[in-house]
Amino acid sequence: MYNHILMKKYLHIIAAFILTLCTVPAMAQDDEPTLRIGAKAGINLFNISDDPGLQESDVGLGTEFGFFGRIGDRFFVQPGVDFVTYKTHIVRTVQPRPGESDAFVARYLRVPVLIGYRSEFDGRIISYVRYYAGPAFTFNVGVKDNFLDLRRKNVRNAQFALNAGVGADIRFISLDLMYHYGFSTVLNGDDAEGKGRAFSIALGFSI
Repeated sequence: MYNHILMKKYLHIIAAFILTLCTVPAMAQDDEPTLRIGAKAGINLFNISDDPGLQESDVGLGTEFGFFGRIGDRFFVQPGVDFVTYKTHIVRTVQPRPGESDAFVARYLRVPVLIGYRSEFDGRIISYVRYYAGPAFTFNVGVKDNFLDLRRKNVRNAQFALNAGVGADIRFISLDLMYHYGFSTVLNGDDAEGKGRAFSIALGFSI
């Protein structure tokens, strides 16, 4: 019940945030703001920061793909929806097989809302470098079976992060590098402290 209420609260915040920020390009530009729709796919490197419940953790390779809308030209707002898989090998302080490492793989639905600036640079290959940052709300949708006694119920359902990155356009193809800094703990529990950190690279296209 609490998680359901929390999720509704986050969704209301997202809606209000998008509606407010969508006015930024219109106020910042004299022309009618443009709208571009696109899709992207990429990989990420993920780890969990120090947590008293973890003896060991490493950086794991995951995947992500999603869709976005870019509203504006030089100044823009870019909301989107991403389907993300984060992976890391960990050893918990308490688990069925003491000292044995296994992969912790969690799947999320991520909703980022980015505010950005696009430069006027127009090179022969790379054009219009973009800089952006903004919040992201993620919702856990599943955890892969493991030997760590970690199930979906052990992972925080709703999490909050700050994203920042840089991108460039190569004709109709885009390349984006982004860093994800989590503010919410990954695991449930009163003693949980570990937060998600990820770096991603993605290729996309837009129309």
